[in-house]
Amino acid sequence: MMLNLDAIANGVMEEYPYQWIFFDNLIPESQLIELRNSFPPIEVFPKREKPQYGPAIIVYDEAEEFADERAKKIHYYPSTNLSSIWQGLVKELHSSAYRASIAKLTRLNLEQQMIRVSLGRLDPIVNGSHSDSEGITLTHLLYFGREDWKTEWGGCLQILLNEQLKSLFQEIPPRNGTSAIIVRSENSWHNVSPISSPEASRDRLSVLVRFYDRMTFLKLRANQ
Repeated sequence: MMLNLDAIANGVMEEYPYQWIFFDNLIPESQLIELRNSFPPIEVFPKREKPQYGPAIIVYDEAEEFADERAKKIHYYPSTNLSSIWQGLVKELHSSAYRASIAKLTRLNLEQQMIRVSLGRLDPIVNGSHSDSEGITLTHLLYFGREDWKTEWGGCLQILLNEQLKSLFQEIPPRNGTSAIIVRSENSWHNVSPISSPEASRDRLSVLVRFYDRMTFLKLRANQ
């Protein structure tokens, strides 16, 4: 087990401006280095139709059976040829033990939640503040960028007090080993700052884990 599930389960969520938490001790350093060095190359990421979004690969999706035909064209694991260490991490991220640790941390009932895990490079160049879509219960972001990533390079997760970008409360650079969990609410405003330095090129590596409410997800699908 790579993930420090005890650290997750025994963490203390921040309550202001909404429920969120920062970690930097979830994966041992030697495994962090191996994960970063074997992160899938840019060539295997599908191109997005909207250029403002960075490329991503969905590597695990409990909702795949409900996906529309367009979504099914995404390259699902194991067709992405992930290295063995990445296959191991993906399995941990949708394990019952991981789900239980997140449930203890957030005090949420996650038994009927669907999990989606995706890998990303270079998050949106133009993103904008958002509080995540209806149906998303919580988001766990894990970063694998350079250890010396500077805030001024951009690409940072920004915790906001409200929908205004100027209401910055906390900024989290995507350094290797850093991690953040956000519980979705109507006021869980956050943003990714635009990447503004060539030093960050192709190096903002991330994993996005999302828990979806099953009934809300199905209802939204039915209305599409």
